[in-house]
Amino acid sequence: MPATANEADETSFAAIQARRDVLFDATLNDPTNLDIAFEYAMLSAEVGDYEAAISTLERMLVFAPGLPRVQLELAVLYYRIGATDTAQYYLDAVSQQELPPSVRGRVDEFATIIGKQSRPYRFSGTVQAGFQGHSNANLAPNQEAIIIGGVPITLGPGASGQSDTNFFALAQLHFTHDLPGQGSLFEVDTTLYTTNYFDINRLDMNLIEVAAGPSFSLGRYGWDNSRLGVYGIFGASTLDGHHYSSTLGLGTRLRSQINERVFLDVLLEGRSVDYKNGPNYPTASLQSGEAYRAQAQFTALLNTNLLTLFTLEARLVDGEQDFKSYAAYAMSARANYYFTGYSGGILADNAPWTLSFAAGGLMRDYDGPDPFIDPMNRQDDNAYWIEASLGIPLEKDFSAYITGQYLGQNSNYATRDYEGAILTFGVSKRF
Repeated sequence: MPATANEADETSFAAIQARRDVLFDATLNDPTNLDIAFEYAMLSAEVGDYEAAISTLERMLVFAPGLPRVQLELAVLYYRIGATDTAQYYLDAVSQQELPPSVRGRVDEFATIIGKQSRPYRFSGTVQAGFQGHSNANLAPNQEAIIIGGVPITLGPGASGQSDTNFFALAQLHFTHDLPGQGSLFEVDTTLYTTNYFDINRLDMNLIEVAAGPSFSLGRYGWDNSRLGVYGIFGASTLDGHHYSSTLGLGTRLRSQINERVFLDVLLEGRSVDYKNGPNYPTASLQSGEAYRAQAQFTALLNTNLLTLFTLEARLVDGEQDFKSYAAYAMSARANYYFTGYSGGILADNAPWTLSFAAGGLMRDYDGPDPFIDPMNRQDDNAYWIEASLGIPLEKDFSAYITGQYLGQNSNYATRDYEGAILTFGVSKRF
C-alpha cells in the first residue's frame, strides 16, 4: 500500500532529524568546516529549530566574518522569529558587499519586505462609499397579512417589507506601532460606518468600534508567520438619530500563514452591550447583556487567479429576557476570481478585475418564547444569502464595484419571515 501524505511527511522529518544528528556530531569534530555547519543550520531551520540554526550561523561568522550567504540567512531567520531590528542589521551588512546578480535580487526583494515592517508606525486601511437599493429594507414580512396562533393579523404601516434606497460610507483603518520586544506590536483596528435611508429614517445608523491591544510574533516558538494578539473593544452606535448601544469587551486573535497559499484567522471575543430605548425602539433595552463570539476563517490561494475563503462562526447572546437571548451558528464561503479586464481612461493598468461569488447560512435558536408573539413556542430562525460582485480597478488604488445580493429568513415566528434583494454600487480607496 502506498504511503499516505502524513506518513511521507513523518518519514521525511525523521530523515532530516537523522541527518541533523550526523551533522551535529561532525560539527563538534570539525568546527571550522563551514559546509557541514551550513547544511546543519539549513536543516535546523527546515524543521523549525531556529535557535540551533541561528547559533550555528553566528558561529560560522566567527570563523569566516562577512560571508554574505550566511548574513542573508541570518537576516531571514531573525525576521522569521520577529527580531526585525537584528534582521535589518544583517541585511544592511550583506547589502554593502559585492554580490552576484541572483543574490542581489534576493537581497533587494527581502529588503522591501523587511523595510515595510521596520517602520515604527504604520497605517493602512480601506474607505468605501456608495448607494444601495433594497426590495425589503426593514427585513419585515413580505405580505401585509400573516397568521399568528391560527389568527390572521393585518400588519400596520411599516410592519411589512418596504423598499428603499440608502447611502452608506464605511472606513476600516489599521494602525500598528512597534513595541520594545522583538516582533511585538501595538495594533489598533477602527471601524466607522454611517448609513442614511431616503424614506425609512428609523434605520439611519452611525457606528464606531475600536479594538486595540498588543500582538506577539510566534516565530520564536517555531510557528513562523504567525501572531497572537489580545485587545480591548469599545463601540457605540446611534439608530434613528438616538443613542442606541454602547459596547465594552475583550478579545484574542490568532493569525497564521500555514504555508505560502493557506492562511488561518481565529478570534474569540466577549462583550458587554448596553442598549437604549428610543421612540421607534421602545424595548431595545431588553437586549442588554453579554455577547460572545468565536470565528475561524480559512483563506486559500488555489492559484494566481482564484482565492477562496471559508468562515465558521458561533455567537451566544445573553439578553435581559430569554426571548432576547439566543445561540447562533453560521458558515459562509466565498470565491474571488481575478482576471485581466479592459484598461484605459480612469481604469487602472496592470491591475486585476475581481469576480466574486459568495453564499452563507445561519441557524439561530432563542432561549425562550416571546410572550407578545407566541407564549408557547420559542423563536427558531434559518437565514441564508447569496451574492455576486464585480470589482473594477481604477487609478491611484481606487476601485468601483457592483454587488447583487439575495437574502431571506425562514422562521417559526411569522413576523420574522422575510426575503429581499439588495443592489449596491460603490467605490473604495485602499491606502
